[in-house]
Amino acid sequence: MVVGVLHIQFSLPSANNLKDKRRLLTSLLDRLHNRFNVAAAEVDQQDSWRRAG
Repeated sequence: MVVGVLHIQFSLPSANNLKDKRRLLTSLLDRLHNRFNVAAAEVDQQDSWRRAG
C-alpha cells in the first residue's frame, strides 16, 4: 500500500455560500476518485465558503 500526503488550498471566488462550496468540492473529489482512485477530504477552512483546504 502506498500512502502520501498532499496539502492544497483552493480559492473559490465563484462560491457565494457554503452550499456552492460543497457542490464544487464534491464534484472535484468525485472526479479525483473516479479518475485516479484516490481518497481526499477537506480538513481545513470548513467555515469559509471562499477557501477550501
